[in-house]
Order: sequence, then C-alpha cells, then structure tokens
Amino acid sequence: MEWLWLSIVFAFALSLDCFALSVSDGLAYPDMGRKKAFFTAGAFGLFQGLFPLAGFLLGLAFSEWIDFYDHWVGFALLLAIGLKMIIESVVELVKKKKENEGESSGKKLTYPMILIQGVADSIDALAIGVTVKTNIQATSDYQIYLCFLIIAVISFGVSLLGIYGGRFFNRLFRGKVEITEIIGGSVLVILGVFILLEGLGIMG
Repeated sequence: MEWLWLSIVFAFALSLDCFALSVSDGLAYPDMGRKKAFFTAGAFGLFQGLFPLAGFLLGLAFSEWIDFYDHWVGFALLLAIGLKMIIESVVELVKKKKENEGESSGKKLTYPMILIQGVADSIDALAIGVTVKTNIQATSDYQIYLCFLIIAVISFGVSLLGIYGGRFFNRLFRGKVEITEIIGGSVLVILGVFILLEGLGIMG
C-alpha cells in the first residue's frame, strides 16, 4: 500500500497552490457565501485532479510541449486576474478618498472567474500527470486513476479550508474591503510568479 501513502503526500503537495488561491478568494471577496465557497473548492479540486489525468492520457508524446507552455499560461492568467484586482481596488480607494465615502460593498467573485482561476492554478499539473506513475510507484492503471481521485478530494478539502481561513481574515479587515482585495490580488500575482519560476526550473 505504499503507493496509497505516496498518493496522499503527492496530493497534499499539489494542493498547496489551491490553498494559497482559496485564501486569496476568501480574503478578497465579501460575497463568498457557503454555496460559492463549496463551488470554488469543488472547481479547484476538480481541475487539480483532471489536469494531471489529462497529462497522463496525453502521454510522453506531448510531454515536451506541455512542459514548455503550461507554466506560461498559468502565470499569464493569474497575473491578469491579480493585477485587475489590485488596479480596481486602488482606483476605488482613490475614489473613496476624494468623495469621502463610507465602506465599499466590495467586488463580487463570479462563477466564470472561479473557473478561470481553477484552470490557471492547475494547468501546470498537466506535465506532472506524465510522470505520476513513477512518482507514486504505481503498478497498475487502477492505482494511477485512484491517485487522481485522491488529488481531487484532498485539493477540495484544502481549498475549502483556505477559503474559510481567508474569510476569517476578511472579518478582521472589515471596513477596509479594498485593502483585502489588494492583498488577495498580490497573492495571485505572487502565486503566478512562483508557478512560472518553478516551470522554468529556477525554483523547486
């Protein structure tokens, strides 16, 4: 059963990006209710499980192409989302200062945006799927497919934990919605940079 324990460790390692992203969402978006929290965690978990599976099914024939492009795509998407959050929040802060307004209602996290975040965060796992059989020392396709399921389930749980952790800190910053959005956007940009550096072999 060594492959099972290796799969669990492997899943927790892959879910760390999901955790950072979900903390950012929980922190930056006041409209993160229970329904949206479970949808977000479900999307992150689903994509985190599907992309390694896709990489495994595509096989070694496309491994070089996947390895070259995946981190660039993930970096570009997270950078775009993060910078958009930061810029809009800074503009809102300046507007509030000029108009001397009270607390802002904050931006809303849309379902399409959640799906884009899930893809951006998980696309680098395509290349990981090519080597998963070696990583978990699997001896059968059954063990490999179960590993992908374990990755999805653990990523879901870790993401949900991150969301509620982010919501806790959001309450600490109540009345300073734009500040939390700037922090959340910064986390996305940093995460995108880490994905790029890791993909280029500079880190990890």
